[in-house]
Amino acid sequence: MSCPFGFGELNIPSSRAFWDDCDEDEIPSTEPERLQLSIASRAELDKAISKTNLLLVIEGLNISNFAESVLLKDSKKLAGIPSKKSSLHFIDNNATMIAIVEEDLSKSGEITELLISEKIASAPKEVVTLSIKPKVDYKSENITAVRDEITFLRSLASKVNYVESLEAPNFICGVTAGIASWRFSEGLKVQVFLAYTDNVALDYLAAKPIIKLLHDLDINCADIYNFKKSDDSHLYM
Repeated sequence: MSCPFGFGELNIPSSRAFWDDCDEDEIPSTEPERLQLSIASRAELDKAISKTNLLLVIEGLNISNFAESVLLKDSKKLAGIPSKKSSLHFIDNNATMIAIVEEDLSKSGEITELLISEKIASAPKEVVTLSIKPKVDYKSENITAVRDEITFLRSLASKVNYVESLEAPNFICGVTAGIASWRFSEGLKVQVFLAYTDNVALDYLAAKPIIKLLHDLDINCADIYNFKKSDDSHLYM
């Protein structure tokens, strides 16, 4: 039974049964399902976290193809991250953990909390975050300086001298922003990089400055990105 109220109507109940009927119509509140990692082996994940010296968090739209091609040689997948094709990997020979995050701002807060609570983002001595952003998101009074660049870099708290600092009113967002902000507040080491590009899916040319940056950060990666072109479209995969 629905409660007999209309717009602008004052209806004074005559008995307790009136309210009992209304209570029956209420939708019971339910707790939203919490995001979880799809962990292959808890023991292996905990062991990898304890050995990790560097965590790289790379985030962007359609970033998984690039990251898997360039960064995952000799790696082992530890878990799936609950955002599209996102995943967590560990390279034992250089104690590096890599979180590949397909950008999904609706889940970024929960994923950030998950990576921190699991000690993935809190335990490593150093963390590097890298966000791949469309070039149109970049704002500057001197936009002509980067107009002809396919991809250019900006940073916060960076040790790489040739990368310019991110200027206002630009900002970071997503999982990379959440992890960086948390580590800054805790006094832990973190370097923040953004790559603005004409091609967020990345191809050979668009990826070159990113690969150079990764090498300069002593992060093992391929020298070139061998992207694959779709047979049935003009889009790169």
